[in-house]
Amino acid sequence: MEYHPRITASDPILKQSKIILGSFPTWSLTHSKNIETNNEKRIIRLKNGDVQYFYGSSSNQFWHWYKKYVAPNLKYLDIESIESSLDQNKIGITDVIYNCKRNGKSALDKHLTKRIYNHEFFVYPRQYEKLKILCTSKGVLNEMLLNNKFFKTHQTLKYDNQKSEDFQSHLLRKFDGNFNLIKKPFLKVINTNSGGIIECVSIPSPGSPYRRLNDFGFDSKDSKLFLDNYLKVVFEWLIL
Repeated sequence: MEYHPRITASDPILKQSKIILGSFPTWSLTHSKNIETNNEKRIIRLKNGDVQYFYGSSSNQFWHWYKKYVAPNLKYLDIESIESSLDQNKIGITDVIYNCKRNGKSALDKHLTKRIYNHEFFVYPRQYEKLKILCTSKGVLNEMLLNNKFFKTHQTLKYDNQKSEDFQSHLLRKFDGNFNLIKKPFLKVINTNSGGIIECVSIPSPGSPYRRLNDFGFDSKDSKLFLDNYLKVVFEWLIL
């Protein structure tokens, strides 16, 4: 079993109305109950310049994106700088898995098994209020967050198909995406019984952003430009 280095089930609920949500750290960033394994992980982190933080792998693109679209003065993989920026922008951050088992040292989410989910990390928005959750992959959105376990935990929350389709079409027009390529939604809108709204929008995985870019409506020749436009639109949505 591997354990998250930053969150536990006893942590307080995030009170921010903007939240960045990932899946689970890569193998070398997690904790184990085996001392020798933890020493091996520590050596890898020192060698690669990784930090035990969200998206703390030096090969992960997330904090490069955040720096480009949100915080130009961010110091890369400097935890103090990151947390200062998140606090300044009133953004919470967490992952959707507390602990799990992994197939070898795979970095793929599909190889994470026996997951203990973090499904109670947020405060329900009240009437006329909005909670924004930026999911750092479609898998986080569709398979890990808004799954059957989530809706059993939050029985008063209801998926709004029409609002989701309308909002997705609105964003697609902004970055010139092809609606016909969207097999699974890249965003979902959830209604609360108090009249609040939860908007969940996903971005391509910062570990391998070009691997499934067509799932986000990409049908042109310039994948770099499309990704740039997509991220610009989504980070703007999060911050505003």
